Amino acid sequence: MKLIKLVLLILLIITPTYAQAPQTFSSFWKSFKAALARNDKQAVADVTKLPFLYDSKERDRAGFLKIYPELFSPKMRRCLINSKPDKEGEYYEVFCRDLIFMFGKDSDGKYKFLEFGVND
Repeated sequence: MKLIKLVLLILLIITPTYAQAPQTFSSFWKSFKAALARNDKQAVADVTKLPFLYDSKERDRAGFLKIYPELFSPKMRRCLINSKPDKEGEYYEVFCRDLIFMFGKDSDGKYKFLEFGVND
């Protein structure tokens, strides 16, 4: 038994640890679209920068989940799922109807749904 523990300890010491590969926008976008397709508001909230500004009020996670159906109607989800993001500097934009959805890296270095605005 002691020999097994010793072998496991040695393996832990000599096994190189690899840093997690940086997230790409492409992998984020696939996950985001899949969550929208499932209408999984929890998963969408997981990749949204919180607090989220909506109707001039900052929304925490619970607040975001409440406004999710209004922001992501079936038509809006279809539009986002079928759209190709445009790269604008360090951000990505998706135009759906009269709205622009913005995506980019948060302070944690991971891609997130950052905000939306009126497409004027």
